[in-house]
Amino acid sequence: MSSVEFRQFAASSESTKSDRLLRAAVSAFCSILRPSRQEVAQIEDLATPLLSHASRETLRFVAAALSECLNPPPSLVRRLCDEPVDICAPLLVRSTALRDIDLLALIGRHGLGHALAIERRPDLDPRIANLVASLKARSAPEAAATPSSMLPATLEKLRAMMMPAAAARSARWPEAPTPYLKLRAAALSGNPAILRATISSLCAIDEHAAAGLLADPTMAAFKAVLKRLGLTAEEAYLIACAAQPHRFGTAATIRTFVEDYLAEAADPATAARLGSALP
Repeated sequence: MSSVEFRQFAASSESTKSDRLLRAAVSAFCSILRPSRQEVAQIEDLATPLLSHASRETLRFVAAALSECLNPPPSLVRRLCDEPVDICAPLLVRSTALRDIDLLALIGRHGLGHALAIERRPDLDPRIANLVASLKARSAPEAAATPSSMLPATLEKLRAMMMPAAAARSARWPEAPTPYLKLRAAALSGNPAILRATISSLCAIDEHAAAGLLADPTMAAFKAVLKRLGLTAEEAYLIACAAQPHRFGTAATIRTFVEDYLAEAADPATAARLGSALP
């Protein structure tokens, strides 16, 4: 479908305001051949909150459009893939934004329905294909309905496929890993949920608050937290870059972050809120 057809579809008078806005935003993004990091961040910030208000038909439209996109917004794609398979199937089959670890996580959360769509991906990792085959061979009506009813042996196989990298990193840690080592491992996992959970654990705050720290465009509170955890400027930059990679596209933005981090004391309000929970 062409970008002109996308825009015509987005202007349908039968759509709600949220539907029209979501369709128009995705249509405009799909017409960009080589979107910048800023444009990717913008579409994710705009579209993600609209998903919960969109109709199923609009969600199908968005999933189909993004499945054909050469440079899709990864966070938005992963969010859409948690929808029922009749909505997200095009993404499960074709999207280049989904890595093997994402596919495994989706199978673990959603079971056989998502797995059957993932099985149709070209060049699917043989280990994932074997996992899907195992699910199909052992499937029963209740197993297809909910992932929690998968046979224990299949769940253990899935866990074994997802854990080796994290286990290897843990084995190299000293007996008492520093906050930075924990944050670095979480950041390099490539999974935002792991980074949120690590910050939540280190700071004794809930994951919603941790997500707010990571999403804050000024990063002021997040820098204060990293200072309280004892990170150097270089260490703080690595974690911040993993949290908001679109902010650091030039040497100037990196230099500004490092200079600000070195010059500013930890934010008093943040320090007071977190209190003795931080080291």
